[in-house]
Amino acid sequence: MELGIKKSVQYKSKQLEHLGLIAGMYDELGIGELLDKLIPQNRIVSVGQAVKSMVLNGLGFANKSLYLSELFFRDKPVEHLIGKGIHAEHLNDDTLGRALDALYDYGVCALYPQLAAKAVKKLARIFHHSSLTSKKGMNCLENKFILKK
Repeated sequence: MELGIKKSVQYKSKQLEHLGLIAGMYDELGIGELLDKLIPQNRIVSVGQAVKSMVLNGLGFANKSLYLSELFFRDKPVEHLIGKGIHAEHLNDDTLGRALDALYDYGVCALYPQLAAKAVKKLARIFHHSSLTSKKGMNCLENKFILKK
């Protein structure tokens, strides 16, 4: 039996920090999914993924400007946080700016209630509907988004 030479395996670490929790909640609430469903897509980085990257950047304690987003994500596990096939160089200011333009064209005021309703419904299931629909705190949401008790 011939013994082969073992090849050394190269490992590279990335900084995940708290961004995994934020990305997970974004996905759990279905924010990106709804954005991608409502806004026409013909791009490498979808609008939902672009918004997710801006949320992560904004909550990454760095608050980098759009033109620095690519730099912010260089040491992060982008495919894990944003999506398969997405790399830091995809998250440049042109990509993010086009996503913001698409949101504006759709109408942010029309989009917000849809996102909020989806989030409230999801959170209501998570936190046992009764605690989220108290008359004191959520009466306006019951009227706006027609939550059923």
